[in-house]
Amino acid sequence: MRSTHVVRAEFATLVDMANCPETSPAHEKTAMLFRIVLQKILPLFGVPILTIPAIAHEPPPVIPDELLRKVTHTVAPPVIDGVLDDEVWEKAEPITNFTQVIPAEGAPPSEVTEMRLLYDSSYLYIAFRCFDSQPDQIVAAQMQRDISLNTDDHLTIIIDPFDRARSGYEFQISAAGGLRDGLVETDAPSNYDWRGLWSGQVHRDEYGWTAEIAIPFNTISFDRNAVKWGFNVQRYIPRTNETIRWASPLRNTELTRLSAAGGLVGLEELNQGIGLKFKPFVRAEADLHRDSVELKPGFDLFYSVNPTLTLALTVNTDFAETEVDDLVINLTRFPTFLPEKRDFFLQDAGVFEFGGIGRSPLPFFSRRIGIVGGEERDILAGARLTGRHESLRFGLMNVQMKHESDIGSKNLTVARGAVDVLDESSVGFIFTHGDPATRGDNTLGGLDFNYLHRDPATGNRVTGNFFLMGSHTNPATGPGSNTDPLAIGARIGMPNEPWRWQLGYQYIGADFNPALGFVQRRDRRVYDSELVYRWRPRDSSHWIRHVDVGTTTETWTFSDNDIEQSTVTLPDLTLHTRNNWQYYIRTFYDYERLVRPFEIVPDVFVAPDRYDTLGIFAGFRTNTSRPIAMRFEAGYREFYTGHRTDFLARLRLRPSRHFFGGLDYERTHVDLGHDRFTIHVVRSQANILFTPTLSWNNIVQWDSLSENFTVNSRIRWEFRPGQEVFLVYNENMITEDNRFHSTDRRAIVKLGMTLAF
Repeated sequence: MRSTHVVRAEFATLVDMANCPETSPAHEKTAMLFRIVLQKILPLFGVPILTIPAIAHEPPPVIPDELLRKVTHTVAPPVIDGVLDDEVWEKAEPITNFTQVIPAEGAPPSEVTEMRLLYDSSYLYIAFRCFDSQPDQIVAAQMQRDISLNTDDHLTIIIDPFDRARSGYEFQISAAGGLRDGLVETDAPSNYDWRGLWSGQVHRDEYGWTAEIAIPFNTISFDRNAVKWGFNVQRYIPRTNETIRWASPLRNTELTRLSAAGGLVGLEELNQGIGLKFKPFVRAEADLHRDSVELKPGFDLFYSVNPTLTLALTVNTDFAETEVDDLVINLTRFPTFLPEKRDFFLQDAGVFEFGGIGRSPLPFFSRRIGIVGGEERDILAGARLTGRHESLRFGLMNVQMKHESDIGSKNLTVARGAVDVLDESSVGFIFTHGDPATRGDNTLGGLDFNYLHRDPATGNRVTGNFFLMGSHTNPATGPGSNTDPLAIGARIGMPNEPWRWQLGYQYIGADFNPALGFVQRRDRRVYDSELVYRWRPRDSSHWIRHVDVGTTTETWTFSDNDIEQSTVTLPDLTLHTRNNWQYYIRTFYDYERLVRPFEIVPDVFVAPDRYDTLGIFAGFRTNTSRPIAMRFEAGYREFYTGHRTDFLARLRLRPSRHFFGGLDYERTHVDLGHDRFTIHVVRSQANILFTPTLSWNNIVQWDSLSENFTVNSRIRWEFRPGQEVFLVYNENMITEDNRFHSTDRRAIVKLGMTLAF
């Protein structure tokens, strides 16, 4: 009932704001927009909002004294070696008031954590003593830079240098010395593709493990006028699957909720330099089939125009160090969505996110730039301007492609802006221009409203998203017409514990064409829902940590509301144990109406008809923190005119922090009565970690459908922070008559430098 009251109270506040003559013009427009949007959408789901009594705004939260810390200034910096033997650390007051979040919310931690803070004009220094009563059980296997540290004992630091609770930075360090960093935006997953120049070292002893971190002020942006910086810290202990936190130790409050962070004061006279980072590189690529060598120089430039505005420039953009895509077998008639992995487009990518859209219909999808029909195309130059001015967040990107005979010379632009409104909500727009895959022109514009409200006492959230987009394709050079070029969508939910639910709706017009985005189906309506209940035993020592049980629905209709496809899962059950194993089972019903035949694999067709499908899917996953981890999945379902079975086996080996090995095997067998086929996919990975800055990663993939065998081998050595050497070997082979025939073989050497001023 508390969650329902939160929804009604917030709606009432907005309605009252819109009718109040003392409301500011900005808030009045926001509240009126909120009423117009939600009063049209929510009644579709039976949610009344017209008779809600008005209530007053809650005052902003006040940070308790124990969560407001003055950072000690030092003249002599500590040596960052992971060993806390520098006398300067004795000047810093130890911070020990951490609280358990999981499994027993609000309970004292099972292990003590001690933190100290120092700063000088150039660095923020943070030291940790992570006591552990069983030091031989500390999990310390992830030593590589910029990979997930979730399987290790690790620490996560959140910093909001603007003190606006809207954006900030995340820094992680594992007990093995692995480092990871990212950008934080309100109510969004961290963007771990941001790369900062900072250092951290760890040390293990008979008491547990220690860590020392130095964060340069010239690697982050900050508000020089901010009196306080938002700050929070979290520690994870995989042996007990325990999470402890300094500020806001609530299950329903994620660590990245900046408005619930503690605060640091006393940071004065900081030196950020002139804010210039110059990253030149040179790449030599040898085509071993043609015995040719190509030399390619280039550079990236990052300039902080002011603490809240960053300009990025790339010339002769190169992606030699980018990991290869995972093999994906697509047995649907819709395009496959592959994630972006190129650094230039990943950095500040969160600025361009729009309308709470996950995959489709995306107005901007950066993989459209420089990749046409699965082939890379050269980027001559690109510029990106991102930043914040008061309540406005914005991003502008322009990319010039090299002239190609089939598509000509392409200049591509995307602009995004969002204004912060209410407590944690925003109203924004997006604009794109250019068609990266054809000779034609395309323009798209869109508006969105992203709503977020939290109960300060419980952390419970109410979320809502609304978007409206329209596109225009030059009819002389582009496909189709512009008769129905709109896309509209809305979503509302309460992603909390124990109950999590959401409702969504989308309409995608027949002529909606986001040439710089991604759309799965056109001329469709989509209705989806999710309802999940999480049960936790009262005794935190119980072998069951929690159980999730729920149902999801997704229905696609044609524009006249005739159903094309509908899927219902019931039940969807996942059991998490205390030792971090997972068991899951899903049963589902799927209805699909095919209006035209499609080729499911070469020379195998499915005829138009109506198909009803029942299926079951089950599996388990062992503790990923252990030296040996496994995952098995199996499924059976009716499939068009026959049936389909799926099997997945996954093995992960971490015998030490210096080696990671993985082996995946996927098997899909389809029997349609008139045709049958089996697809095998094998993926192997072997990473050798000599030090946290020197690694050798190897990936081998093969599938029986394309009969492609690919090899990607990559050595990365960061001999100084920001100074890197990459050695890359790529080969593609085709299997014929049980023999491998090489079709492409290349070796790449790339040297990159980072010069900060």
